[in-house]
Amino acid sequence: MKNLLLKITLTCLLFGFAGVNAQELMMYQQPKDYEMPPKMIPTVRKYWVSLPKDYNETTDRYPIIFLFDGDEQFLRNLILFDADQLTKTGEIPPCIIVGIIQRNRALDFGPLYAVKSNPNSSKVNGDKFFDFLKEELLPELKKNYRTQDFKIGIGHSLGGLFLLNSFTKDPGFFNAIVAFSPALEMNRDSTLFSNLQKTLRSKLDRQTFFCWSSGTDGINEVTFRPASGVLGKLLADNPNPLLKYKYVDLPGKYHNNTPLYTMLDAFGFVFSDWDIAKWYRGLFYDKSVEPVAANNQRNALIKKLYGFDEDPTDDRIQNNVGGQLLLRKRYAEALPYLKKAVEMKPGSSGYSEDLGEAEENLKNYPAAISALKTALANLDKNADDYKERSEQYQTGIKRLEGLIKQ
Repeated sequence: MKNLLLKITLTCLLFGFAGVNAQELMMYQQPKDYEMPPKMIPTVRKYWVSLPKDYNETTDRYPIIFLFDGDEQFLRNLILFDADQLTKTGEIPPCIIVGIIQRNRALDFGPLYAVKSNPNSSKVNGDKFFDFLKEELLPELKKNYRTQDFKIGIGHSLGGLFLLNSFTKDPGFFNAIVAFSPALEMNRDSTLFSNLQKTLRSKLDRQTFFCWSSGTDGINEVTFRPASGVLGKLLADNPNPLLKYKYVDLPGKYHNNTPLYTMLDAFGFVFSDWDIAKWYRGLFYDKSVEPVAANNQRNALIKKLYGFDEDPTDDRIQNNVGGQLLLRKRYAEALPYLKKAVEMKPGSSGYSEDLGEAEENLKNYPAAISALKTALANLDKNADDYKERSEQYQTGIKRLEGLIKQ
């Protein structure tokens, strides 16, 4: 699957997108642009947001992906395309994707120790930019969107350096960090390595994932790769039970294409235990799996690893667990799951249809009629099977009305 997706991504990027609007996003809305007035940092800060496509149809809450260098078209397209494909196949959860526009990469990303000799470094530097992220941008996102407290930071080159420095400042802020060929230099960044060691030896508050990569070709990789190797040794010599890490070695790759060859591995690494498609396969095809127990076990694992209060696909999970109980004719047990699914996504005809089936088998005929009428009202009139399903629901409603009169 990964090789196929990588080929698809390569093909799309090689032919080139004139802009993100050229992409046919299946699981996400097209990004919208926003800006924040100067406050902590004395310049207007621009960013874009892409929401899950059905965001306005559900009450689900979502993790946040922060993409730094969000104005780089290559990175913007890569993250949106990979997230779209992997969300569709159920390998990662739907997320709120936020692309941050950089005004001056060296100042935005450079830790104060590295840029203090630069003009304006007292006003803008990586440390101040991280404070802006925590104290201005994140609260704004939480106010405007339904978010989960799970945040992924994705950065390339200096963006990767920024993320590592941010980890030492507040190791609990990002739940996951993906650094494509981080711009690490042994002499300049000795302070960072010292701070990383202290952080790794401290107690982390929650499970954290870290994935980074480096290539071998070109002046940038010749410069950064040695420190990337030292970073790997530092992590190995200072194991922390709440830090999982993965290094993606890319021999023959150069600095600007490391993101392309890293992102799929990184997403798979971070969400290997979430992978809802794998969980569904067990639930659907292994009849020995107990639906309620499997759901409870999954909830406990997701809470432990990702801190999710509810799964970002909870409406689908509720409906599928309820559906499995329906198949096993455990109608009373199915009912609360199916009701919760309808509550979370009231516009789904399929969810209301399943609820109607459970209500009918429990002889709650008025409730079953109400569910089928809701399913009928929410049918997509442009769907190929609209006529067939419409007739099916109308027939079911008449049959139920006849049962009431008996």
